[in-house]
Amino acid sequence: MLMAHGSADPFVARELVSKFQQTLDEAGASWTMNIYGNVRHSFTNPGAGKYGMEALKYDAYADKHSWKAMLDFFREIFQP
Repeated sequence: MLMAHGSADPFVARELVSKFQQTLDEAGASWTMNIYGNVRHSFTNPGAGKYGMEALKYDAYADKHSWKAMLDFFREIFQP
């Protein structure tokens, strides 16, 4: 599994992230979570700011790097 998360996402408390990671470990899952510092919810959506919600904000750096991580992940799992 690959997950991308913004550390400043107010919709997902840090405790929930930790609990989720613990649950994945206990299940023996193979996972990677990239956490982008000071990044809010909807960071891959260039139009996130138009909703007028402080919790939503586009972040070009996190968008670019999470996209690359996803493409690398797909290459790894889908190429023979």
